[in-house]
Amino acid sequence: MTDTPHLTDQQREALDRMRGHLDAALVCLDEIRDPVERELVARVMTDDLLPAAEGRAKAVRTKVVQQLRTERGLKLREVADLIGLSIPRVDQLAKGK
Repeated sequence: MTDTPHLTDQQREALDRMRGHLDAALVCLDEIRDPVERELVARVMTDDLLPAAEGRAKAVRTKVVQQLRTERGLKLREVADLIGLSIPRVDQLAKGK
């Protein structure tokens, strides 16, 4: 899990809401009585839904780095310092990796 002591109250609230939604999805999964159906839904969740969500989150990170570079004219080092990542990682994000 990512270390998050530097988050604002608004950011913590957003993450808490997201955790709540994920917990609710897992509760729905647990409520499926038939084990075969439960496995199928779990498979779709892990194979389709979660990777799609991860891809969207990564796209957000890439867009933010690109915005900081283009709109604010920040150098890789400045972006890295601002968001708390290494310069090579910021470079990867800027390239969509």
